[in-house]
Amino acid sequence: MLQVQDWLLVGLGGVFVIFGLVLRLTSRGKAELANTASKHRFGGAIRWMYPLFIGLCLLFGNLPRLLGAPYVAVGVFDAMGLSLAIALVVLVIRQLRLRVR
Repeated sequence: MLQVQDWLLVGLGGVFVIFGLVLRLTSRGKAELANTASKHRFGGAIRWMYPLFIGLCLLFGNLPRLLGAPYVAVGVFDAMGLSLAIALVVLVIRQLRLRVR
């Protein structure tokens, strides 16, 4: 049962990654990036990164262990997932600080 839940989290991570890439590559997303770049605003230009980082964290957290990777590889992917989570927190704090101003 626990392994099924882990695979569901991997699937959810894949959905988040696809959603983030769709936000980046669609015409609406490109128009929003051009609009925010012309106004020199930070928050709108990275809005597509949030689901991408969340999805990668979910993938890096579960996929290597489920595929039976060696312990070192699981540790490396856990460290990468942690660094992505920290980067996401920094981006959110930076965007909130810019909104307050």
